[in-house]
Amino acid sequence: MKRNFVFFLMIISLFVGTLSAQGKVEGNTVRFKGALFFGSLRPDFEKRNFYSDIVGLEYNQDWQNNRGMTLINDLGFDYFHSLNAGVLSNVFLGLHLNRFNRGYEWNSYYANGLGIKEADYRLLYSDINLGITLSPVSNFRILPKYVIRSMGHTLEGSYLGLGGPSYLGQDTKTATATSGLLGVGFEFDLNERATLFADFLIYGPFLFNSSGSYNSEQFRIYNNGVVLNYANGGYTFYSEKISVGGSIVVVPKLRLFASFESERMTAKSQSPVAFSVSENGISSVGTLMEFVSATADHTILVSGLKFGVTYDLNM
Repeated sequence: MKRNFVFFLMIISLFVGTLSAQGKVEGNTVRFKGALFFGSLRPDFEKRNFYSDIVGLEYNQDWQNNRGMTLINDLGFDYFHSLNAGVLSNVFLGLHLNRFNRGYEWNSYYANGLGIKEADYRLLYSDINLGITLSPVSNFRILPKYVIRSMGHTLEGSYLGLGGPSYLGQDTKTATATSGLLGVGFEFDLNERATLFADFLIYGPFLFNSSGSYNSEQFRIYNNGVVLNYANGGYTFYSEKISVGGSIVVVPKLRLFASFESERMTAKSQSPVAFSVSENGISSVGTLMEFVSATADHTILVSGLKFGVTYDLNM
């Protein structure tokens, strides 16, 4: 009911007007943007590994080193075309890239041993933004937008089990997907130099249904055998995001901005082929858990502070 109500409001807004501006735009303008991000990142792969390893009676601790800094974030541009049609001030089209890298470490425990685990993780997503700007008064703007997001992430892990049994393991997970999302933003000019803003992604998939691919391969060599866990299928996601902050003009056309960002990308695999096999044959319980691990809703959580700069080039 709540999502349907929000969707209704968004449709109305589109017929009467993106936060990508983060400050008033004059005339036909290309606004270039770049930022760095400092905060936490928890991928959905963390929970999928947790449930998959339970089959072997192995309990994973939370992954460590989830906080860090990313230099290439929100890197891109928006082109604003002036309309000056009453409250409808402009339309815009833009592209922004976001990249995150993490080196995770965690331990796991099983009946007679300790697992020492680490993994390199990479998340990359690009947003194509389309929208219009509604200016009911000179210092306040309502900014609906439509976002086509393409995302991909990979995990490459190495595992060492010390105890009985001992093992060496490799884990590779990859997932890609594209989805259409609706959002809305607000801007309020405190004066000619300073602007407060808020941005929300609140509904999706919309128009462009989410689609993609998921692949998971985990191979372990024990001192008493081998195990291969495998899953491959579709992959879908939607995103819910809030961003609040402010920007200030430091020299003409150049702005500095800072914001707090919190985003949940909820993802799952669709109709995967999944199995768990060892030297003794296919494990029915292990196969079931690989399927459950892939198809359960889990979230990619991104939360932290963003600092950046924008530069306007008038056309």
